[in-house]
Amino acid sequence: MLIPNNTIGFKVKSVQATVSTVLRGGRGNMGTPTPRQPNKALILYEHEACPYSRRVREVMTSLNLDYESRPSPHKGHVYRDDLEDMAGKKQVPFLIDDNTDDKLLDSQVIIDHLFAHYSQKGKTPKKYQQPSGDNATLLNKATSVASMMRGVKAVHPKKNIARGKPEQLLHLYGFDASPFCRLVREKLCELEVGYICHNVAREQIEDIGVFGLRLNLGKYQPIKGGKRERIMNEVMNGKLQFPYLIDPNTNTKMFESQNIIDYLDKTYG
Repeated sequence: MLIPNNTIGFKVKSVQATVSTVLRGGRGNMGTPTPRQPNKALILYEHEACPYSRRVREVMTSLNLDYESRPSPHKGHVYRDDLEDMAGKKQVPFLIDDNTDDKLLDSQVIIDHLFAHYSQKGKTPKKYQQPSGDNATLLNKATSVASMMRGVKAVHPKKNIARGKPEQLLHLYGFDASPFCRLVREKLCELEVGYICHNVAREQIEDIGVFGLRLNLGKYQPIKGGKRERIMNEVMNGKLQFPYLIDPNTNTKMFESQNIIDYLDKTYG
């Protein structure tokens, strides 16, 4: 990695990740409180710094869909080697949807598929229809340049082959635009550790905030019957903070991105 793994390095990465969110105009923040989650898990081969994977993840957040992430960074082998067999090339993003028996390459094809099957209207909104219609396409690529400074390839691919597929998948709760969730996803990508991404998108203006403070002045209340309310009550014991990692292999549950990153390095690095 070009930026060191220490306290100062973490602060630098946090600033960079925040800038990435700003460059994308806030995409990957807001989502529906009542997602149409498919019965069988969606599987996404992706690369955290890939601008086309990012477009798909932003749509996943907008639709508030959970999916299995199979990180496929450059120089990686844990999942990336499977791509050529299934897709004919080592290209991401690549989506497997066993609900419709589809295996899809190309970000726009995937995006159209997701809106067709898992949105309320069944139609791709104009701002998501074509890369050329994405007014932040160049900025999307700029965010990838920033990610490259934080590390975008497998850090020790030979060891990852043995350690990147734990007996049970990890669970990460958050949303794509969160800079702190992004840092954790980058670490999982570097280590090639597969996980279930639980999108918990912001559902209302009151959900917006920074450093633990939200725009609402009173006691925070998620949308009744929404996904955030369910996650807060059923998963986080009345708390709502991201990122949140659950590792069933070690019975670990933890908040705080720096602590999660240190844990991942110690356990899977």
